[in-house]
Amino acid sequence: MLSKKTQYALKALGYLAGKFGEGPVLISEISTQKKIPIKFLETILLELKQNKILESKKGKGGGYYLIQHPKKTTLAQAI
Repeated sequence: MLSKKTQYALKALGYLAGKFGEGPVLISEISTQKKIPIKFLETILLELKQNKILESKKGKGGGYYLIQHPKKTTLAQAI
């Protein structure tokens, strides 16, 4: 059984994988599309960034994006 945090992290990563190569994705977009509470999502994405799965860009055109190609990121790394 996966925790709600892990389930949301996998949903967010799946969304970002689908957007790979298109540039940074706003937290609000991920939250809306995957129906994840935005405050909880902020915490999850920050943790994924600290674990070198995601990177972020600040300012206009900013957001989160995968560091490497989705096929190179394992499920074990995400969990």
